[in-house]
Amino acid sequence: MKCLRSAILFGISFIAIQAAAQSDVIGLNDKQYDLLNRLEIKLVSDSILRFSTVKPYFRKAITQRVEEVYGKYKNGLYPSLELTDVDEYNISKLLESNGDWTKDSSYLLSKRKKDYNGIFATPAHLFAVKQKAYSFVIDPVFGLQSGKSSDGDKTLFLNTRGVLMRGQIDNKIGFYSYLADSQEKDPQYVQDYVTKFRALPGAGFFKPFQTTGYDHFDARGGMTVNTGKYIDLQFAYDKLFIGNGYRSLFLSDFSADYLYLRFRLHIGRVNYETIIAETTQPYQLLTQGTRQSLPNNFIGFHHLSWQVSKRFNLGIYENSTENGKDGFKIGYLNPFIFYKSLEQDNGNNGKTNIGFDFKYNALTNVQFYGQLIFNEFLFNEITHYSKGSWENKQGAQLGVKYIDAFSIYNFDLQFEANLVRPYTYTAHDSLIGFTHYNQQLAHPLGANFREFIAIAKAQPLPKLYLLAKIFYNEQGLDSAGVNFGSNIFRSYLTRPRDYGFKIGSGMLAKTITGSFTASYEAIPNLFIEGNVTYRTFNVQQEQIDKKELIYTLGFRWNIASRNFEF
Repeated sequence: MKCLRSAILFGISFIAIQAAAQSDVIGLNDKQYDLLNRLEIKLVSDSILRFSTVKPYFRKAITQRVEEVYGKYKNGLYPSLELTDVDEYNISKLLESNGDWTKDSSYLLSKRKKDYNGIFATPAHLFAVKQKAYSFVIDPVFGLQSGKSSDGDKTLFLNTRGVLMRGQIDNKIGFYSYLADSQEKDPQYVQDYVTKFRALPGAGFFKPFQTTGYDHFDARGGMTVNTGKYIDLQFAYDKLFIGNGYRSLFLSDFSADYLYLRFRLHIGRVNYETIIAETTQPYQLLTQGTRQSLPNNFIGFHHLSWQVSKRFNLGIYENSTENGKDGFKIGYLNPFIFYKSLEQDNGNNGKTNIGFDFKYNALTNVQFYGQLIFNEFLFNEITHYSKGSWENKQGAQLGVKYIDAFSIYNFDLQFEANLVRPYTYTAHDSLIGFTHYNQQLAHPLGANFREFIAIAKAQPLPKLYLLAKIFYNEQGLDSAGVNFGSNIFRSYLTRPRDYGFKIGSGMLAKTITGSFTASYEAIPNLFIEGNVTYRTFNVQQEQIDKKELIYTLGFRWNIASRNFEF
């Protein structure tokens, strides 16, 4: 594996010698994504923004396109585009945050530059400098949150400190680094998850803190290279998200960070991405004080996004997981190959998923989207679906986004349904299920569930953000140790039968989670935030009926909200 990493780094460095200018990426869950989603729908079909399925976005391409669109809009060249005052405020803040890649240098550097030597040269950053040969930005990362839970009247808290750095050198190499240390005490249902899966959601290695709390360090970073007009490369230790919905059935950002190499080809109506990732196999907690290397897997991803018409975008997806004990198979570095064929040629010891996604901009304020994933595709079993074969391992997503709903500016609604059959994402070998660091790589519930989501967002004032969410799900859990297909860490060979499976088979659990968050942006990217969450969990068969009311108050600076929505 060390040889593989060295080869990748050498290859990227070699390509960079001939590379054009390049930047880093816009971090997942950044507030900019809400604006970009609105612009994508309002523009109906934009040459850059329409290819939004694979995230994070490359900062340079997005910034320069938004600046270009906004400039044309201000000059009356986009008569069909309607932007609210809040939209224009958000665009100006996006350009300030990404001012190192705007053509107008005033977005990054104000007239105070010489007096402050880069410190608060722009309201968006603590330190920023832009020269002909390089640019560099440094921002603090802080989060302080305190609250209560009705489950045992427990005190909750989150304390995060860190730094975020990014820049580019000689207009050839882009880089970024995020370092943060956190201590937290989470709601009881999150603690139950940690106990069950031996993992802290969204984090890698962690250790106990004050008996029921957790201490973990988050280190992310990477480099990006643009090899010309059409090709981008990224080598990073971070997270990815593939999808247009709130959830993803392909790849989500729920799990811990992982190492990956990303290849992106963008030509006209086509955007093609290949990703090679190194993930961690399921593991037992190590005895405190011991040192041991954790076993790894390798996963390859392909995603082709095709703009079929002005309003309709179609995506084709596949991934393949291989057990790392056999070493990395260099054939997966080939971006133009069908993984299932490669897996079969290598001995058929891996696990492949295929899928399709779509989005359709029906109006300038309505977008429909969805995903369909197949863990197995057996025509005879699909055509006899009512028999409930265990081999019918599929999942489906369907959603709609409605922006400026009911003609209320900056009031956006989203509705989404996710259904995943039993044993989806599982394999014959429990070590190569679709997991990483004892966490689910796609949907946090794993499999054997149906979920319905409603989200309402409002920005009545430029600095005031209101967010309400409701999640309802039903999931069939294992009963008396019998594998009913919800736990994707178990091999499908441990199933109790071959037929008679449906979503909810096993011990039926019902969960409702509702939350409301109000955030005020005191200065750029510093939010004073309050949240109220109410969650119920019911398993009638086991006479379990839990209710938990959670409320928190705090602030965060250059960091996303820490949410546990499962």
